[in-house]
Amino acid sequence: MEKASVNGLEQMMIEKSKKLPLGTSDFTALRLSDEIYVDKTAMVYDLASVRGKYFLARPRRFGKSLLISTFESLFKYGLRDFQGLAIERLWKEEKTYNVVRLDFSEIKPLDGIEQFKRDLKELLISAFSPLGFEYIPLGAAIFRQLSTWMKSQFPNSLVLLIDEYDAPLTSCLDEMDLFNAVRETLSKFYAILKSNDAALRFVFITGITKFNKTSIFSELNNLSDLSLDPEFGTLLGYTHQEVEEYFDSYLIRACESLRMEKKELLQ
Repeated sequence: MEKASVNGLEQMMIEKSKKLPLGTSDFTALRLSDEIYVDKTAMVYDLASVRGKYFLARPRRFGKSLLISTFESLFKYGLRDFQGLAIERLWKEEKTYNVVRLDFSEIKPLDGIEQFKRDLKELLISAFSPLGFEYIPLGAAIFRQLSTWMKSQFPNSLVLLIDEYDAPLTSCLDEMDLFNAVRETLSKFYAILKSNDAALRFVFITGITKFNKTSIFSELNNLSDLSLDPEFGTLLGYTHQEVEEYFDSYLIRACESLRMEKKELLQ
């Protein structure tokens, strides 16, 4: 096979190509580092521009955490990190919001239910305290205190982002008693969200699977499941067209290195 040629223009593209976003799950860090971002912000706008509550299931390493981080940046800082992206000409809101981001992969119940409850409490305190929530150790239970605080917030003032909601559950699938105890504990948190719906401007929850009989979907019965929605089927991951558009300089480099034509490489 003849070696694929690289002309002067292609060589310039290779030299000026953005960095690959390997392992970067923080949107602001990705943009500051000038790494490749496959622009999904038109769909981000479609979701974020209206008041809503959403759930999205995708396999691991599909970019769920980066998506959560993208919503976080948009609601906290407006268009600060979105220059040159599709949403820049669409987003008209000047208001920013109080954003609570929870990563439930941090609180797997490996040491039993009581430790899990303590870990969940600490996670909630650390996430809500920067917004003015003050936990009283000798007062009511954490869920009661959090509910009281949410009732004091202005309508549509909070954005809640939950990444890997199912991590505590999938980590104890082989221990049914523990699984049920974790599910019951989490249900109390989701019940708070339902009873304080007025404060919530936007809710987005991700996971790798949907547990139909867990409380998230019974407590938050107005949660829209986007997992199989064709309109948002490409919200995560790359399409063939996006690979060619955003990674073209790397494709050229691969053709040169592997001595292949581009069509053959893509196949």
